[in-house]
Amino acid sequence: MALRKLIGQRLPEPPEGASSSIVEQVLAVPQLGAARLFWDNFRDLQPWWPVLVPMLLWVGVSTYRKERAALAGETS
Repeated sequence: MALRKLIGQRLPEPPEGASSSIVEQVLAVPQLGAARLFWDNFRDLQPWWPVLVPMLLWVGVSTYRKERAALAGETS
């Protein structure tokens, strides 16, 4: 009986400030806070991108190779 009352009711009106796009609403999710903070700080360093991006790629690839070698050594 209570379920019929809930189903029969109209949906509430959206708040006045909810005219933002779906993308903005998704990006405002608190779970993405760390990624958003990283991206904002990374954008602040945009003049340094020619140095930072290759360095980050180099560190990432070398770390990946070391970990793969360590795993290959453990399984052999």
